[in-house]
Amino acid sequence: MKKTDVLIVGAGIIGLGIARELSKYQTHVTVIDKEVDVGMGVSKTAGSLVYMGLFQSMSLVIKSLDRGIEHLEEETKNERMRMLWEGFTHFNMIAHDLDILHKHVGILLIARNDVELKKIENLKRICGYIPGADVEWVDRKKLFEMEPNLTPDAIAGLYDDDGTISTFGPEYVIAVYENARDNGVEVLLDTECLGIKKENGYFLVSTSQGPIQAKYVLNCAGKYADKIADMYNARSGWNLQFYRSQALVLDKKLNGIINNIVGIPSDPGKLDLLYPLEEGNVHVYGAYYDHIEDREFVETTREHYEDAIVRMKQLVPKLSEKDIITSYVGIRIFNDKVFDDNLIESASHDSNFINVLVRMPGFTPSSAVGEKLAGMLADRGLELKRNPDFKRTRKAIPRFRYLSDEERNKLIAKDGRYGHVVCRCETVTEGEIVEAIKRGARTVQGVQFRTRAGMGRCQRGFCGPRVVEILSRELGIPRTEVTYKGKNSRILHYESKELLKQQTTGQNPVGS
Repeated sequence: MKKTDVLIVGAGIIGLGIARELSKYQTHVTVIDKEVDVGMGVSKTAGSLVYMGLFQSMSLVIKSLDRGIEHLEEETKNERMRMLWEGFTHFNMIAHDLDILHKHVGILLIARNDVELKKIENLKRICGYIPGADVEWVDRKKLFEMEPNLTPDAIAGLYDDDGTISTFGPEYVIAVYENARDNGVEVLLDTECLGIKKENGYFLVSTSQGPIQAKYVLNCAGKYADKIADMYNARSGWNLQFYRSQALVLDKKLNGIINNIVGIPSDPGKLDLLYPLEEGNVHVYGAYYDHIEDREFVETTREHYEDAIVRMKQLVPKLSEKDIITSYVGIRIFNDKVFDDNLIESASHDSNFINVLVRMPGFTPSSAVGEKLAGMLADRGLELKRNPDFKRTRKAIPRFRYLSDEERNKLIAKDGRYGHVVCRCETVTEGEIVEAIKRGARTVQGVQFRTRAGMGRCQRGFCGPRVVEILSRELGIPRTEVTYKGKNSRILHYESKELLKQQTTGQNPVGS
């Protein structure tokens, strides 16, 4: 039986953020997740912005949903807002230490009529209650100096130049994971939690890979947090509510078409935003928060796709459907006990089982949540003795696309595979892909999130077969066993030669 001090269920940004914080101490931490890679739940499809200021003001309005916006001033005074601010102030140091690509970007909300002007005035008022918020009015002339491609209907705007940071969510999760792992945290993937009980003062957690004994259990299972809590009868009058929103990603050839995040002031459950991603793509959030019962409803729809196109053109008329390279759906989670706050609480019958339900956004406060949970565990008897060997930093896989010719030549001299470009759209080399696999990538998407191979215009059309081949070779498995994201997502069902052979013998091809 595997034994650990702290067992964390869920390898998203919150679970791993807590794990990294605990790795600063001499305590044994284990993280389990049912997926084959980290960050495969809510973290994968989050907006990936770290923000306060004007964006936070707008976020409060969007997430008020059917509750109205009259209560928002009070919401800025809760513990969640304090943790958001703490996490925001931590981020630059974390990004530096963990070598995470990021970009500080301004946000410019425009008004096209008197109704939108009043909404902007309200957002400015809310900003007065948000820690660190510093916004300014922008007249029509300055609007077009800042953003020449804006709709000509814009008459004024509100601007925040330093309250938002663009990053790539999966990279953030992977960086935290690698650093936690380097500091002794054991992360068990493809390990589903099946049951939780108490024996002789310890938790006995049944998993698909065998039992784990733990002194403390932290439920960080995101959209499955209710299921995990029910395994230990640890839900005290709360349920999860699920909302979905659909987003578009535009070709990085548009890099520079907007200089800031641009949008119109949002209504509850509705957002109209374009923002430049760190790597040069433009993200389109012309979307609604649609309430759903099925937490697995992640299929994109033509209706939302076409609606987003109309709304992006209303902001920047030069944009076109031809610029879109992909579309995806994100699932947003709320708890109905404290809708406007995090729900971080122990089971009523056992203080050593803690539910950790962090309301969006999760990336911004993740480090502060880690500190809070470390304190809660210390209060419950966990000895937190500083780890003298804690490694604060982590180095990313070499990003060949950003290196100078001299740096590229040095890298190729050490490993010739860095001279073989596999993904032309993103200039990703075989050396980077092999290094990603060494660090834990087991799927095509795992390689994609660590290197960007397949994230360009062709969306794996050219590099996909080569990535499958490299995964097969490095993992020592047949190409037919390589998956896109684990489980039932095989890329190839049979080899063509195998198909021909089976046809000549009258047998059915494998997988048919």
